[in-house]
Amino acid sequence: MSDYRQGLSQKGINPHNALADDGWTIVSGEPRQFLRIDYGDFEQGPVVGIWQCTPGIIEMAALPYHEYVTVYAGEVVATLDGGDEVTLGPGDSFYVPKGSAIRWDVRETVSKSLLVC
Repeated sequence: MSDYRQGLSQKGINPHNALADDGWTIVSGEPRQFLRIDYGDFEQGPVVGIWQCTPGIIEMAALPYHEYVTVYAGEVVATLDGGDEVTLGPGDSFYVPKGSAIRWDVRETVSKSLLVC
């Protein structure tokens, strides 16, 4: 069983593809992503796991899946479809519908649990 409690260090998060390889555009900085998949795969979904990203600004024009996240460490300012900015920190949750444009301004290395379908 995986432990997603806020504030706990998560083990087994490994470097993942370059952000550009997963469809992200790097706007600023040199952010890197890390991933741990606890269940599922992106081909068939759903996916449950942990994603981590170092500081920088990244954008995706159209997210290829629905995603529900809960931040448990760090700080990110999210902008969905060019709307209002939302600052997310530990304990905050966020839903991104499939096809949405998303911008992540990672201010402090962010760790989030995710459910993708």
